Amino acid sequence: MKSSLFTLSSVAALLSISFMAGCGDKSEEKPAAQQSNRSSTSESGQEKSGGHSHGAGPHGGTLADWGGGAYHVEFTVDHDKKEATVYVLGSDEKTSEPIIAESVLLTIKNPQMQIELLPMPLDGESGGKSSRFVGTHDGLATVMEYEGTLSAEVDGTPYAGNFMEEDDSLVWEGEPKQHAGLTIKLGHHSKKLHAGKEVEPAVSITRGSEAVSNAKVFNSLFSVDGKTELAKEVPTIYEPETPAEPAHYAQGGLTIPQSAKQVVIRFRIDPSDADEVTYDVPVSVE
Repeated sequence: MKSSLFTLSSVAALLSISFMAGCGDKSEEKPAAQQSNRSSTSESGQEKSGGHSHGAGPHGGTLADWGGGAYHVEFTVDHDKKEATVYVLGSDEKTSEPIIAESVLLTIKNPQMQIELLPMPLDGESGGKSSRFVGTHDGLATVMEYEGTLSAEVDGTPYAGNFMEEDDSLVWEGEPKQHAGLTIKLGHHSKKLHAGKEVEPAVSITRGSEAVSNAKVFNSLFSVDGKTELAKEVPTIYEPETPAEPAHYAQGGLTIPQSAKQVVIRFRIDPSDADEVTYDVPVSVE
């Protein structure tokens, strides 16, 4: 097939156990033709309500680990109410796990704050046990991605786990491309990209108003001059349209080098009925 190349300008903790963001790695390589049923928050990264949802927890929150997986704790925040809610879950990260604890201490790194979350049992929870802990603080009105620690003492044993919210919203870089009757949008998940972390490239392909689901899409990472490969090419997965996001290809995660300030995402797209095309998209890294 012919191949063309385009360039787009463009808390302190009682016991630190581990850091998790949903305890999963969605960047596992899978065949390009496979489809995904992954759901997410919204294309803009905002919810319809005052809540703030970014994680893989059952309440849309971000997960931390207590005791090597004995418990998981899910952090959620409602900025309008200036209220944080933490849910204690079992090892499966889904089932409520009521505990006896006077409170859960929430420590946020930036803006710095500590909040004592008090038990607010869910329906059916009794005997002094609760899987839900709630607290308020004026600082929670700040809309941003929070990072911190959740700690408590359960049956005389101290637990603590770190968490960090991650923005998974879709970001399109530059203007859509036109190729063989196709409209191609190029971008990535998350508004902010961080050195040493993964970037998840994203591609939307449409013909007219219909999404194209049978293309093969690959992505890799290069230096700004496009000469040095920083992360090897991996296939993506087609994700059908959801109420939150348009149909697109994603889940081909690439690790950004620790020292990088800017990188190039290289997209290689092989439509089923047109010539292969490659695009380079430069992105900034924090």
